[in-house]
Amino acid sequence: MVHHDSRFPLRLRFFSFLIFIITMTAVKAQNLEFIITFEIKSKDPDLVKGSEIKISSEETSYSVFTDDKGTAQLSLVPGKYKIEAWKNGISVYTGKIFVTKTEVFTLHFQEKLNTIEEVVITAKEGKGLTSSSIINQRAMQHLQPSSFSDLLELLPGGRSNDPVLNQTNKISLRETGRPNTDYDTSSMGTTFLVDGAPLNSNANLQYSYDFLDKTNNGLKRRLNITSGVDMRTISTDQIESVEVIRGIPSVIYGNLTSGIVKITNKSGYTKWKARFKADGYSKLFAVSKGFENKEKYLKINAGLDYLNAKTDPRDRLESYKRITTHLGIIKEKKYDYGTAKWQSNLSYTGSLDGSKSDPDIDLSELNSYEVNTHFLSLSNVFNYTKNEPSFYRSTEIQATVNQRFDKIKQTKFIQLENATAFPLSGTEGEYDGYYPEPRYISNYTVDGKPLDLFVKMINNFQLNYQSMTYEFNAGFDWQMSKNWGKGQLFDIYRPIDPKATFRPRAYRGIPSYMTSALFMESVNTLNAGKHKLTLALGLRGNTMMNLPSSFKMNGKWYADPRASFQWELPSFDWMHKKTTIALTLGYGKQSLFPDLNILYPELIYKDIQQLNYFHNNPNYRRINYKTLIYNPQNPDIEPAVNEKFEARIDFSLGAHQLSVTVFKENMRNAFRSMNEYALYQYKKYDTSGLNPNAITSPPDVNTLPYQTVNENFLYTTQRNGSKVDKEGIEFQYSSNRIPVINTRFTLNGAWFRTKYGNSLPVYRGRDLLINGRPYPYLGLYEGMEPNSVNEVLNTNLMLDTYIPRLDLVFSSSFQFSWYSTRQILPMSGIPSHYVDQNGTIFPYHPDSVKGTILESLIIAQNEDVYNTTRRPMEMNLNLKVTKSFRNKAIVVSMFANRLFSYYTPYTINGFTINRKGAYDPYFGMEINFNL
Repeated sequence: MVHHDSRFPLRLRFFSFLIFIITMTAVKAQNLEFIITFEIKSKDPDLVKGSEIKISSEETSYSVFTDDKGTAQLSLVPGKYKIEAWKNGISVYTGKIFVTKTEVFTLHFQEKLNTIEEVVITAKEGKGLTSSSIINQRAMQHLQPSSFSDLLELLPGGRSNDPVLNQTNKISLRETGRPNTDYDTSSMGTTFLVDGAPLNSNANLQYSYDFLDKTNNGLKRRLNITSGVDMRTISTDQIESVEVIRGIPSVIYGNLTSGIVKITNKSGYTKWKARFKADGYSKLFAVSKGFENKEKYLKINAGLDYLNAKTDPRDRLESYKRITTHLGIIKEKKYDYGTAKWQSNLSYTGSLDGSKSDPDIDLSELNSYEVNTHFLSLSNVFNYTKNEPSFYRSTEIQATVNQRFDKIKQTKFIQLENATAFPLSGTEGEYDGYYPEPRYISNYTVDGKPLDLFVKMINNFQLNYQSMTYEFNAGFDWQMSKNWGKGQLFDIYRPIDPKATFRPRAYRGIPSYMTSALFMESVNTLNAGKHKLTLALGLRGNTMMNLPSSFKMNGKWYADPRASFQWELPSFDWMHKKTTIALTLGYGKQSLFPDLNILYPELIYKDIQQLNYFHNNPNYRRINYKTLIYNPQNPDIEPAVNEKFEARIDFSLGAHQLSVTVFKENMRNAFRSMNEYALYQYKKYDTSGLNPNAITSPPDVNTLPYQTVNENFLYTTQRNGSKVDKEGIEFQYSSNRIPVINTRFTLNGAWFRTKYGNSLPVYRGRDLLINGRPYPYLGLYEGMEPNSVNEVLNTNLMLDTYIPRLDLVFSSSFQFSWYSTRQILPMSGIPSHYVDQNGTIFPYHPDSVKGTILESLIIAQNEDVYNTTRRPMEMNLNLKVTKSFRNKAIVVSMFANRLFSYYTPYTINGFTINRKGAYDPYFGMEINFNL
């Protein structure tokens, strides 16, 4: 009998387990990573934030950027590394570290960086995955803006313009020659974010029926409906920085077509600051203060500004006023595993835009109007960030409430030219009308109370594996807009426009605007030796909620795919300076949902006079109408989609920076008003048999003879009919500051070509009378709306000099518009179909209608209109000076735009146009106190 030791299997299992542990420990040791924190110390606080730290070894290399506090973190395997720190392309630190454990390395920046290089008074091109312009506070201070509109001068292709504060200021990105409001989708599709909180006009319904701009004091140019944010209402005095994203943004941003304007307000400690500005058009006062308790991680910032502007300083009857207040609070709390940050912003903006009639022209002295807005915004952002690197990194939750109180007030003296009657019925049917007094005073009010709610959550995850970094963003957003206003308020017996047929409408009865979106994005970075490759892939799903079932968008999701790729080539030394090259490509779709004015347009009342018997005795008069109501709502409306392509190259040689971007954008279904036709039938009563001297009562429609008439008429509806195609090249070069003279050269500009057109056929009638009756047919025309091609080439050469000893900044800007062209493409005046008086559509054959009244549907074209118009070179010289006193306690600035101008004469149709002296110089100055 053989005896077996029962302990042998146990020992075998023990040694096998021990070998497994040792093996796994060895494998893990090879992949062991430690959390390394870099902390930068410097006397200059601006030097530590946004610095690039490059860590390299023989096997791999990494790159991180410091935050506002000058710290950065990453995971490294044990070993020896070379450290380089760069700021604006200039080396500020070099050294070596040996990683053996989790550790904090403090880098004391040597004062290698010439602080003069840090003085930037123009926009800087961003180097991220999309093309953008970054404008800092010093650049804004040197520009001396009155509103946000002035900042657009700093974008590639931008030019300085005198402020126009008596009308809505719409933003325009990457386009030229916008013809009319049918192409406002571009401005409507530009998103404004203030500390992450969106500004929108989705529920703005403030419009007036009185669009008769006969005295240039009408309301149309002051109204901001279906056209986005009015930049006049945005003050720049509380802004720390602005980033204008012109290219393809991350999928965390949506419901847009053109771009994003990200505004960051001041935070942290600042001295008491007061600003006074005066120019030929306006006066501005602003004051602000920032408080900070570093021990409690608390920051409080508050500001107030007031603007009083006039279109013409000699005109006291027309003005624009704006007052803005802002309160911002930031509170941080550090925990063992993470940091929580809460940011709250409360702001108020009030604007009053009004005019009164000139008593020398208007003897009634009664005509006046005003458009005033009170805007309250409360936004809260909560951010939690993990201290220790892990797969989960951070969560951001944002909630915003915006409430506006809008009001249009208009008083107008009406003098009727002849016997006029007004319809009164608010329902369909046959009703008697009303003969008003020949003169009366009309009081008209439009009351709007748009409420906007916005909620957004973004979760960030990150995974590091050897030379790869995987970053993921996922989240959702939801927004709701509802107008609780009373709408149009007026006396139907005293309408403000005697020729219009409309009825009061309450806004609160209109359904709310509601959208939601889900998004997911991956940003993958590969450090392949000294090459750095970054690929961002994202998908955003958008849907519109709270829609009637008849809408095509009801329950439908729209996808916005976006992709960006960047290749940073290895840096090398050239001319004893660090040289870098980066190539960036991008593609994406951006969708914009229609707003409430497009979704729920006002009902159209068609009031047809069936009887108009005017007698000298008011008791015998009678006016009878047939009222028909048409709903111009278009249930087939869909989001406007802009498809973008862009390619960019960034080149730097030390402090020399060059960026060139080529882009192409196609938007073929933007929103526009288009004609639709309808058929109506009414009675035409015959009063020829009545004896006016014998009647004793008004005519009785039940006994009068009549004939039945069928007619067509046109009304407008909103459709996806506008086409906007953009293409161009944007570029910017900035040099280092040349020693001795301390001058930097900045050259930026753009070549833009924009094509506007109508992508859908349009109905048109003819203003003709046939046997005393309106022309009975309508034509359906393809390509009948004007299609135009606009082109411009602008450059801006700025020379700015900084003299530290005098604390003086002096800049001169040579702005050139080398040429601008506009061409209206040939149109066909021959319809493809026609509509008869019964509403039936037939094909239109030009050869077969010759000699008939249908031939009148052929609209003759003027070939001279299609000739290209070209304006040659224009040049303006602008000067700006900023001087500081008493260690920046007092800063005095002045500017002179168009101090020198040259406009090349040109010839049109044999006539020479000389524009010399067409535009006067524009001066202004301001003083700032920092106490």
